Parts: sequence; structure tokens; C-alpha cells
Amino acid sequence: MEKKTLVIVVHPSLASSTINKTWAEALRGEVTLHFLYECYPEGTPIDVLAEQAILEQHDRIIFQFPLYWYAAPSLLKEWMDKVFLDGWAYGAGGDKMEGKEIGVAVSCGGKFEQFVEGGIQRHTIESYMHVFDGICGFVRAKYIGVHAFYDTYNPEALKTLPLNCEKYLQFVKQ
Repeated sequence: MEKKTLVIVVHPSLASSTINKTWAEALRGEVTLHFLYECYPEGTPIDVLAEQAILEQHDRIIFQFPLYWYAAPSLLKEWMDKVFLDGWAYGAGGDKMEGKEIGVAVSCGGKFEQFVEGGIQRHTIESYMHVFDGICGFVRAKYIGVHAFYDTYNPEALKTLPLNCEKYLQFVKQ
């Protein structure tokens, strides 16, 4: 049985994005896409019950975003703070995320070669995304790793975007 997959796209200006917009277009019709910045423009309260209902309907959740200061955009953190509640996602009776698969798709301005231990970016992208592995452990979900696109401002790197989209689709549907 195929897993029902939700991709939560967290990009504050998706219309002007190259990577995240292209990724979302490549996934359209293959998975459920949920655009947080469209649902919650600046200052709009997060509808916790609606968000929890969406999560409950899916087996696999992918958080897709551009890397912002080695982390996700702030709306994703706020969303998690509000949605992953005690008694729902963890704690007594909090089993709604248990057994779900969670992964990350991240676009990075830096080159792949810069994301190495001790390099200019100091660590690998996998190291920076370990917070999601920790979250998965806490809510008893399974962390499935990271899909990335590097060097987003380089026109030569952008030539590899179609192949990267194919690999992203494989990652999402594995």
C-alpha cells in the first residue's frame, strides 16, 4: 500500500523562488502540497485543529524550505510550537505522530563542497537538520533524512535542477 504523503512547503516568497517553486511543481499531483505562507501570511493565527487534522491524514510528512541561517524559516518553528502539542504529539495520550515518517527537503545557497565538517559552512546539511531527527524521536516518528539542492544562485548548478527534481520525487515516494 502506497504511503499518503504530505509536503509542507515553507517559503516566504515562493513566487520568486527557483528551487522550492520548481520542486513543488514537480510534486503537484503526486502528493498533497500544503503551503504554510499562503495559509498563514504575517500575523495570521495558525489553525491548530485544521493542521493536526491534515497531519493525521498522512503517513509521511516532508518539510520543504530554503535554509535560513542554518535552520528552517521561522514560520515552521512557530507552526511546530503550536501544532505538536502535549497530549496530541507527545506526552500522555500524545500518539498522533507516532509511526509517521518525516523528512526534510532544503535548498542551500552554499555549494555542496562548503557543507563539510570544518568547511566554510562548518557542518554538513545533515548535521544542521539533526533537529528534525530529534523531533522525530520525541514524537515517536521515523526520521527519513534530507534531500537537498546546493548552490542555488549558480546558473550552472541550476542546470541540474531537473535531475534533482526526479531524485526529490524518489525521496518523497520511497
